[in-house]
Amino acid sequence: MNSHLSSEELYQWLSGEGGNEVEEHFRECPACQADLHQFRRALAGFRNSLEQCPVPPAHLRLVRQTIPRWLLAAAAVLLLAAAPIYWTARQQRAAEQSRTDELLLERVNTGLSRNVPASMEPLMQLISKEEK
Repeated sequence: MNSHLSSEELYQWLSGEGGNEVEEHFRECPACQADLHQFRRALAGFRNSLEQCPVPPAHLRLVRQTIPRWLLAAAAVLLLAAAPIYWTARQQRAAEQSRTDELLLERVNTGLSRNVPASMEPLMQLISKEEK
């Protein structure tokens, strides 16, 4: 081999994929040997740093935030106090709607019970006066 090994060839040889030709080049080329030793030192430094500072576990416990009991009690009292007010307002709205519906039905019945439309009433009064 005439030229130096590329970093890719170096990584392949370290992972066991290099052939006899690459190994022979390492024996003969001091520059590639220096690259190999530098890379091994970097890997050793990385390994040591991991051993000294381990990676935290992936499943971190979630911090459970509890709601104070007095806050829950206050919310319950507020709901109990608000329920009758809501119920009364709802019944009042239903009663008003019922009265409005009754008035509408009364107006419809009055309109349907007429013999002639309201716009024709003055004419009917004139006719009834003439007949008398």
